[in-house]
Amino acid sequence: MQTKVKEMRERAGLTQKQLADALGITQQSVYYYESGDRDIKSSTLIDMSRILGCTVTELLGLGTANIIQLHACKSYHVPVFGRIAAGTPREALCQSDTMHDTPASIYEGRRNAFWLTVSGNSMNRLFPDGSLVLIDPDEEVRNGDVAVVFVNGDDATLKRIYHEGDSIRLHPESYDPEYRDRVIDSTDPDAPEVRVIGKAVSYTAPEGWRA
Repeated sequence: MQTKVKEMRERAGLTQKQLADALGITQQSVYYYESGDRDIKSSTLIDMSRILGCTVTELLGLGTANIIQLHACKSYHVPVFGRIAAGTPREALCQSDTMHDTPASIYEGRRNAFWLTVSGNSMNRLFPDGSLVLIDPDEEVRNGDVAVVFVNGDDATLKRIYHEGDSIRLHPESYDPEYRDRVIDSTDPDAPEVRVIGKAVSYTAPEGWRA
Protein backbone atom coordinates (compact mmCIF):
# COMPACT_ATOMS: atom_id res chain seq x y z
CA MET A 1 0.00 0.00 0.00
CA GLN A 2 1.40 3.38 -1.02
CA THR A 3 1.59 5.82 1.87
CA LYS A 4 2.76 9.40 2.38
CA VAL A 5 5.19 8.60 5.19
CA LYS A 6 8.15 10.09 3.30
CA GLU A 7 6.23 13.26 2.47
CA MET A 8 5.10 13.72 6.07
CA ARG A 9 8.60 12.95 7.41
CA GLU A 10 10.24 15.49 5.12
CA ARG A 11 7.58 18.05 6.00
CA ALA A 12 8.49 17.54 9.67
CA GLY A 13 12.20 18.01 8.86
CA LEU A 14 13.30 14.57 10.08
CA THR A 15 15.68 12.06 8.54
CA GLN A 16 14.80 8.38 8.26
CA LYS A 17 17.16 7.64 11.14
CA GLN A 18 15.63 10.31 13.37
CA LEU A 19 12.15 8.95 12.74
CA ALA A 20 13.34 5.39 13.32
CA ASP A 21 14.97 6.36 16.62
CA ALA A 22 11.82 8.14 17.77
CA LEU A 23 9.72 5.07 16.94
CA GLY A 24 12.23 2.59 18.40
CA ILE A 25 12.61 0.73 15.08
CA THR A 26 15.34 0.35 12.49
CA GLN A 27 16.02 2.84 9.71
CA GLN A 28 15.48 -0.01 7.26
CA SER A 29 11.92 -0.42 8.58
CA VAL A 30 11.23 3.26 7.87
CA TYR A 31 12.58 2.76 4.35
CA TYR A 32 10.22 -0.18 3.81
CA TYR A 33 7.26 1.85 5.14
CA GLU A 34 8.06 4.72 2.78
CA SER A 35 8.50 2.47 -0.25
CA GLY A 36 5.28 0.57 0.46
CA ASP A 37 7.13 -2.74 0.78
CA ARG A 38 5.90 -3.35 4.31
CA ASP A 39 2.52 -2.78 6.00
CA ILE A 40 2.45 -0.42 8.97
CA LYS A 41 0.80 -1.62 12.16
CA SER A 42 -2.01 0.57 13.45
CA SER A 43 -0.14 1.28 16.69
CA THR A 44 2.93 2.40 14.71
CA LEU A 45 0.77 4.66 12.53
CA ILE A 46 -0.60 6.37 15.63
CA ASP A 47 2.88 6.90 17.12
CA MET A 48 4.18 8.11 13.75
CA SER A 49 1.37 10.63 13.35
CA ARG A 50 2.16 12.02 16.82
CA ILE A 51 5.88 12.34 16.05
CA LEU A 52 5.35 13.89 12.60
CA GLY A 53 2.54 16.19 13.67
CA CYS A 54 0.03 14.91 11.13
CA THR A 55 -3.03 12.67 11.06
CA VAL A 56 -3.22 8.95 10.37
CA THR A 57 -5.38 9.67 7.33
CA GLU A 58 -2.66 11.92 5.90
CA LEU A 59 -0.08 9.17 6.42
CA LEU A 60 -2.36 6.73 4.59
CA GLY A 61 -2.73 9.03 1.61
CA LEU A 62 -6.34 10.05 2.13
CA GLY A 63 -5.59 13.69 1.33
CA THR A 64 -5.99 16.31 4.01
CA ALA A 65 -8.82 14.55 5.82
CA ASN A 66 -8.59 14.60 9.59
CA ILE A 67 -9.66 12.24 12.31
CA ILE A 68 -12.32 14.22 14.10
CA GLN A 69 -11.32 15.56 17.50
CA LEU A 70 -13.47 17.45 19.99
CA HIS A 71 -12.83 21.19 19.67
CA ALA A 72 -14.72 24.26 20.81
CA CYS A 73 -15.63 25.32 17.28
CA LYS A 74 -18.61 25.71 15.03
CA SER A 75 -20.08 22.38 14.03
CA TYR A 76 -22.95 20.94 12.02
CA HIS A 77 -25.34 18.09 12.62
CA VAL A 78 -24.63 15.74 9.72
CA PRO A 79 -26.76 12.63 9.09
CA VAL A 80 -25.40 9.17 9.75
CA PHE A 81 -26.55 6.51 7.31
CA GLY A 82 -26.83 2.83 8.10
CA ARG A 83 -23.90 0.46 8.41
CA ILE A 84 -21.84 0.09 5.26
CA ALA A 85 -20.26 -3.27 4.51
CA ALA A 86 -16.47 -3.18 4.53
CA GLY A 87 -16.44 -6.71 3.23
CA THR A 88 -18.71 -8.52 0.81
CA PRO A 89 -21.37 -6.07 -0.48
CA ARG A 90 -24.59 -6.84 1.32
CA GLU A 91 -26.90 -3.92 1.99
CA ALA A 92 -28.08 -0.64 0.55
CA LEU A 93 -27.61 2.62 2.42
CA CYS A 94 -30.44 3.49 4.79
CA GLN A 95 -30.61 6.80 6.61
CA SER A 96 -30.98 6.50 10.36
CA ASP A 97 -32.22 9.07 12.86
CA THR A 98 -28.68 9.63 14.11
CA MET A 99 -26.76 12.86 13.53
CA HIS A 100 -23.05 13.41 14.12
CA ASP A 101 -21.56 16.74 15.21
CA THR A 102 -19.09 17.61 12.45
CA PRO A 103 -16.58 20.50 12.61
CA ALA A 104 -17.19 23.31 10.17
CA SER A 105 -13.62 22.94 8.87
CA ILE A 106 -14.57 19.54 7.47
CA TYR A 107 -18.20 20.05 6.50
CA GLU A 108 -18.22 23.51 4.91
CA GLY A 109 -17.92 23.08 1.17
CA ARG A 110 -19.32 19.56 1.49
CA ARG A 111 -22.97 20.32 2.20
CA ASN A 112 -24.18 17.06 0.64
CA ALA A 113 -21.78 14.89 2.64
CA PHE A 114 -23.00 12.22 5.04
CA TRP A 115 -21.51 9.76 7.50
CA LEU A 116 -21.50 5.98 7.20
CA THR A 117 -20.86 3.45 9.94
CA VAL A 118 -18.29 0.83 8.90
CA SER A 119 -19.16 -2.80 9.50
CA GLY A 120 -16.56 -5.50 8.87
CA ASN A 121 -12.81 -5.84 8.54
CA SER A 122 -11.99 -5.70 4.85
CA MET A 123 -10.90 -2.03 5.23
CA ASN A 124 -9.41 -2.25 8.72
CA ARG A 125 -6.01 -0.96 7.63
CA LEU A 126 -7.80 2.38 7.29
CA PHE A 127 -11.05 2.16 9.22
CA PRO A 128 -11.61 -0.05 12.29
CA ASP A 129 -14.98 -1.77 12.59
CA GLY A 130 -17.46 0.77 13.98
CA SER A 131 -15.72 3.83 12.50
CA LEU A 132 -17.70 6.68 10.98
CA VAL A 133 -16.55 7.60 7.46
CA LEU A 134 -17.55 10.90 5.85
CA ILE A 135 -18.67 10.45 2.24
CA ASP A 136 -18.82 13.35 -0.22
CA PRO A 137 -20.98 12.48 -3.25
CA ASP A 138 -19.89 15.65 -5.07
CA GLU A 139 -16.12 15.14 -4.92
CA GLU A 140 -14.45 13.48 -7.90
CA VAL A 141 -13.40 9.89 -7.27
CA ARG A 142 -10.03 9.33 -8.89
CA ASN A 143 -8.10 6.16 -9.49
CA GLY A 144 -6.94 4.78 -6.13
CA ASP A 145 -9.41 6.74 -4.00
CA VAL A 146 -11.53 5.09 -1.32
CA ALA A 147 -15.21 5.29 -2.16
CA VAL A 148 -18.63 3.79 -1.60
CA VAL A 149 -20.04 1.86 -4.53
CA PHE A 150 -23.33 0.14 -5.29
CA VAL A 151 -22.97 -3.31 -6.80
CA ASN A 152 -26.14 -4.70 -8.41
CA GLY A 153 -28.07 -1.61 -7.35
CA ASP A 154 -28.94 -2.75 -3.82
CA ASP A 155 -25.58 -3.80 -2.37
CA ALA A 156 -23.23 -1.16 -0.99
CA THR A 157 -19.57 -1.53 -0.09
CA LEU A 158 -16.57 0.62 0.85
CA LYS A 159 -13.40 -0.10 -1.13
CA ARG A 160 -10.39 1.47 -2.83
CA ILE A 161 -11.34 1.92 -6.50
CA TYR A 162 -9.16 1.30 -9.53
CA HIS A 163 -10.33 1.81 -13.12
CA GLU A 164 -8.46 -0.52 -15.46
CA GLY A 165 -9.68 -0.23 -19.04
CA ASP A 166 -13.17 -1.70 -19.21
CA SER A 167 -12.87 -3.10 -15.69
CA ILE A 168 -13.23 -1.69 -12.20
CA ARG A 169 -11.24 -3.26 -9.38
CA LEU A 170 -12.54 -3.10 -5.81
CA HIS A 171 -9.53 -3.36 -3.53
CA PRO A 172 -9.80 -4.14 0.21
CA GLU A 173 -7.32 -2.59 2.65
CA SER A 174 -7.29 -5.37 5.23
CA TYR A 175 -4.88 -7.09 7.57
CA ASP A 176 -6.90 -10.25 6.92
CA PRO A 177 -5.54 -12.10 3.85
CA GLU A 178 -8.92 -13.71 3.13
CA TYR A 179 -10.11 -10.46 1.56
CA ARG A 180 -9.15 -10.28 -2.12
CA ASP A 181 -9.60 -7.84 -4.97
CA ARG A 182 -12.81 -8.10 -6.95
CA VAL A 183 -12.59 -7.22 -10.64
CA ILE A 184 -15.79 -6.43 -12.55
CA ASP A 185 -15.54 -6.30 -16.35
CA SER A 186 -18.16 -4.03 -17.92
CA THR A 187 -17.90 -5.91 -21.21
CA ASP A 188 -19.14 -9.10 -19.56
CA PRO A 189 -22.92 -9.27 -20.15
CA ASP A 190 -23.32 -11.08 -16.83
CA ALA A 191 -21.27 -8.56 -14.85
CA PRO A 192 -23.12 -6.70 -12.07
CA GLU A 193 -23.75 -2.99 -12.43
CA VAL A 194 -21.34 -0.83 -10.44
CA ARG A 195 -22.18 2.75 -9.50
CA VAL A 196 -19.82 4.98 -7.49
CA ILE A 197 -21.72 6.89 -4.79
CA GLY A 198 -19.10 9.12 -3.21
CA LYS A 199 -15.52 9.57 -2.01
CA ALA A 200 -14.33 8.95 1.56
CA VAL A 201 -12.92 12.28 2.77
CA SER A 202 -12.59 11.87 6.55
CA TYR A 203 -13.28 9.46 9.39
CA THR A 204 -13.48 9.14 13.14
CA ALA A 205 -12.49 5.95 14.94
CA PRO A 206 -14.92 4.37 17.41
CA GLU A 207 -14.76 5.62 20.99
CA GLY A 208 -12.11 3.88 23.04
CA TRP A 209 -10.40 2.36 19.99
CA ARG A 210 -6.70 1.74 20.25
CA ALA A 211 -4.65 -0.61 18.09
